[in-house]
Amino acid sequence: MTPPSSASPSLDWPSLAVHALWWGWFPAFLVTWEALPWGGRLGLLVLGWAVLFWNYAVLHNHMHLPIAKPALLRAVVSRTLGLACGFPFRGYSLHHFNHHRFNDGPGDWGQRRPGESVPRYLVRSTLTPWVWPFGMLSQVWRAAKTRRRRLELLLDFAVVDGTLLALLCWRPAQGLALLGLWLAGQVSIHWLNLAAHFDTDARQRDALATTSTSPFYNFFFFNAGYHQAHHLWPQAPWRELSAATQKLAEAGRIRPALQTSQAPINPRWVTHVVRSYGAAPCARQTESTITSGTPSAGT
Repeated sequence: MTPPSSASPSLDWPSLAVHALWWGWFPAFLVTWEALPWGGRLGLLVLGWAVLFWNYAVLHNHMHLPIAKPALLRAVVSRTLGLACGFPFRGYSLHHFNHHRFNDGPGDWGQRRPGESVPRYLVRSTLTPWVWPFGMLSQVWRAAKTRRRRLELLLDFAVVDGTLLALLCWRPAQGLALLGLWLAGQVSIHWLNLAAHFDTDARQRDALATTSTSPFYNFFFFNAGYHQAHHLWPQAPWRELSAATQKLAEAGRIRPALQTSQAPINPRWVTHVVRSYGAAPCARQTESTITSGTPSAGT
């Protein structure tokens, strides 16, 4: 089957507009925190969580195809998107490309462990990089390989961890609030990965991911629901994923059991997945599903 076009605009304005929300929220968080009552601070953090969650959809797309192609702007956006979500950008992109290589099967650094419940997976995946990051650090360091990538990795850790440390030293309560916001947002992000691979099979190319056809979710989150098409063609622009999903369905490459009209953030779908997720992880895949362009798609 012919893959979708990988052409994308020099500036992806819808994605940049969503990222601009963080550029409005973060300075307001820094400047107004001390003057706000506790209720106002809580409201600011809830708003920050929503902005973080929406920015993750942008971060995800930016890892595959940059939302800003001019070199300097691309570098800045990479750093600030990482800061928006609390992820060192280069480290997270290497982790994400590993996910595309193994599709939640053996070898995927983010795979659930045998017998692991959904809540335990979410807590472990969220806290490990902060509490006991050494195994993950060695993985991404080896995956970086080139001197440039490793310098980027060090820079991105300095940006994220340095910002948090500076805020903790300046205003400890505000620093802890930012850390709490990042942790809450990252639990939500790991949930999206879990829901997108509910009952999937890394051995089968027609069962790599769950497809959500929710119009609301796909409109606001840049077609993130069309996850099977994204795993088959990681370099396809988000605008192409709806049409690509239709072609896959017509060719019988999307299993009806792995398609839902509900969004992964729909409470009914959340409840269903939490109750139904099997304890056994995906079996070992027998064929590579990564495209030749994906490892170099990081920005």
